[in-house]
Amino acid sequence: MIDTHSPKTSLSLEELTRHAREHLKSLNYSADTLRHYDDAWRRLRAFAVNHSLPDVLSEELVDRFFVEAKVCSTAAERTSTHRLLRRAVTVLGEIAVHGAVSRRRSLMASARGPTALLESMTMYLDYSERHLGIRRTTQRARRQHLEAFMLYLYQQGVETVDAITAGHLSGFIRTRSHHAMRTTANTITSLRSFLRVGFAQGWLPTDLTAALPRIHVRPDAKIPSIWTEEQVAALLAAIDVASPLGKRDRVILLLACRLGIRAGDIRTLTLDALKWQTGRIAFAQQKTGAVVELPMTDEVATALIDYLRHGRPKASHREVFLRGNAPYLPLGANNNLHEVISKYRRIAGIELPPTSRRGLHSLRHTLATRMLARGVPFETIGAVLGHQSLDATRRYTKVDIDGLRSAALDLPEVTS
Repeated sequence: MIDTHSPKTSLSLEELTRHAREHLKSLNYSADTLRHYDDAWRRLRAFAVNHSLPDVLSEELVDRFFVEAKVCSTAAERTSTHRLLRRAVTVLGEIAVHGAVSRRRSLMASARGPTALLESMTMYLDYSERHLGIRRTTQRARRQHLEAFMLYLYQQGVETVDAITAGHLSGFIRTRSHHAMRTTANTITSLRSFLRVGFAQGWLPTDLTAALPRIHVRPDAKIPSIWTEEQVAALLAAIDVASPLGKRDRVILLLACRLGIRAGDIRTLTLDALKWQTGRIAFAQQKTGAVVELPMTDEVATALIDYLRHGRPKASHREVFLRGNAPYLPLGANNNLHEVISKYRRIAGIELPPTSRRGLHSLRHTLATRMLARGVPFETIGAVLGHQSLDATRRYTKVDIDGLRSAALDLPEVTS
């Protein structure tokens, strides 16, 4: 949303794009990127002229421009050109409202940057890993939040953490206002931990944690997205199991929709977790550390055998799933397997509501809801999903379960 009270929103589009270009250039954006942005901004200005719209950035202009350019509302449906247009317009909005942009590229990838700020962030991350027992996935998310914060500080002329003020904190949170509430809440949690540790360790002179807002997001605030049984069948049918990559992807999707395994646990699943003699899959969950055992159904076992014998590259790695192209390494730590489900959903022509979650987690939700419809006790559903609290399992009661059919698991065999 564009803040019409911000001073720069009164600038003409040409003046605003000039400010944006100068700002991006100061951040060492490449000449190619600047040229692409210039082309997108030129299209936006021409659209305003051709449709007799005011020569300022406004929600009406942006909405009509995206409709004309056929820019889809959901990220999974956009082409590379559409993504560029949306990002270019987003940059203008951020410059108009905040005078700065949230750069996506990691600060750590650049040799030039706020060295002292990054060193403080590294000190915090090292401390939290040694003394706070933060999980690896949480640590990775906190690094991303803090890198964005350090870049914002650098853009504001702050070079050391002892110069951080409450105004910097509130200004940064405003730049994240376009994110979902849960994402914003997680960002604030990361900042609060950084500030608290920094003050306790003495490299922050003032405890600024009170300057951060508190956002409480209920665990059941968002209704889980659910696929119909027909959609799941179409998704699996769209896979070309004659190819090695198709064999791999079929197992990945089966583990999600038949056993409800999280993307991170699928990605890190090892050959040692496959208990062929007992027909089970046993692993320690990344999220909780708890060990869960799930029955290896005939469908899953058949697909696994096909992949391991005829699709998996020969490699010494113990991870079950490897990259499809050489070098045949395990899947990257940041790979949430979203592209796998998106690829076959597009092939199958499956349409989902614009507001629905489309990642692998939605298949996990679908399985849980079907089990609930079958009358399976919360305790059993929680064991399958690896929940440590029944409150997490009860969130599935928010979903309308009328008409959902029985689950694929032989539920009495599930243990944890």
